[in-house]
Amino acid sequence: MITSRNICLLLIVLAVVAGAYAYKLGIRTEAEQIFISSAEKVAQRGDYSMSAAGALKKVMMLSTHEVAETTEETGLSRAEKELRMKELNSELNRVYTYVRTDPEVMGKNRADLETMTSIKASAENMVSSRSTGWYVLCGVLTLLGIVIFALSNLSLSRRTVERIIHSIFLGTAFTSILVLFLIMMFLFIEGLPIFKHVSVTDFIFGHEWYPTDEDPAFGIWPLIVGSGTVTMLSSLIAIPLGVMTAIYLAEIAPLKVRNIVKPAVEMLAALPSVVIGFFGMVVVAPFLQETFDIAVGLNLFNASVMLAFMAVPTITSISEDALYSVPPELKEASLALGATHWQSIYKVIVPASLSGISTGVILGMARSIGETMVVLMVAGGAGLLPTSIFDPVRPMPASIAAEMGEAPFHSDHYYALFAIGMVLFLFTMAFNLIADYVAHKYKQVGSASL
Repeated sequence: MITSRNICLLLIVLAVVAGAYAYKLGIRTEAEQIFISSAEKVAQRGDYSMSAAGALKKVMMLSTHEVAETTEETGLSRAEKELRMKELNSELNRVYTYVRTDPEVMGKNRADLETMTSIKASAENMVSSRSTGWYVLCGVLTLLGIVIFALSNLSLSRRTVERIIHSIFLGTAFTSILVLFLIMMFLFIEGLPIFKHVSVTDFIFGHEWYPTDEDPAFGIWPLIVGSGTVTMLSSLIAIPLGVMTAIYLAEIAPLKVRNIVKPAVEMLAALPSVVIGFFGMVVVAPFLQETFDIAVGLNLFNASVMLAFMAVPTITSISEDALYSVPPELKEASLALGATHWQSIYKVIVPASLSGISTGVILGMARSIGETMVVLMVAGGAGLLPTSIFDPVRPMPASIAAEMGEAPFHSDHYYALFAIGMVLFLFTMAFNLIADYVAHKYKQVGSASL
């Protein structure tokens, strides 16, 4: 039996488990300890005739040397020593990568004692940050258990309890909005500085994207056109396929067939995007090259086909729900007046569910324009205006994913990539606003609103 006492007990158990796991994550590994001790040794030697990046590399070299020495001193076999060194070096590379992206470290021009302290503090922060989230979860679960226990033992009126529950849900909703707002603010704060060096017009409508040249060019019009053409072509494939599949499943398919086809369509949504991209690279690209005698199979058409398969489950699922929500008396009245099944579908049922179908279509298009991995793998990666559906393109998400890891922190290139994210965010938000408008404009509430 579920009681408030049992819920409190469960929350306390989960809090203890989360706290124990957080404590375990907060313990330094052997490689992390070696890295931190190496940073201390470099600081004690006082050799600061290098840059901050050079000091970090020196710490990494000393750490690797100490790993080799400690491994040789163990009584392990040769194979075991090689395995241990490989694991420790892999962990050291992870720590090095984390510290290398820390602006407190890499923002310094010359190495000094403060730089070495920052390197050590950054490595220690990596260790503590692993457990911070779990400690927060532990605290939240404990607080929630205390609140439920207090509420269950206080003689509160039913109205008071409902108000408390209402406040909790209201706070949760506002938390979601706050998180979205903070993400949006971060995106704009990191993206707007690029417009100190290039105008908005040149950035949006410029035809050249060469962010790493000596005289960099930050024109993203080819990237916008690439995203738009891929989205439109994938929509031309996915919309008829998704909507007709929904009509078939909702109105035509026998129960046995529906029980097979519907899970198969939904399985497409469960496929990771990297798997679909890999399929496009290995299977579809060679097929397109041989069939159409083109130079490269990684192009706009390949990306559109793969994105269409990703958008079909969204369109089908939402459209099917919209078709099922049509009041049954509408179909019965149409059949009673002498209309055939097909006439009832395209003259009564589909128009009555137009709101839901339109919403599914727009959300499917929004997923296509925001998809990253597929277009990164199969679109070709050429930042040029396409003249054919078989030309390689480079949509905006692919540019961000491909270049963000190589862009120096707080460089013009870095700011430009965040500005691309701003444009992509505005496009996606526009799709969602259109979907919301269509859903409310053509909203069907009962048969009387037709």
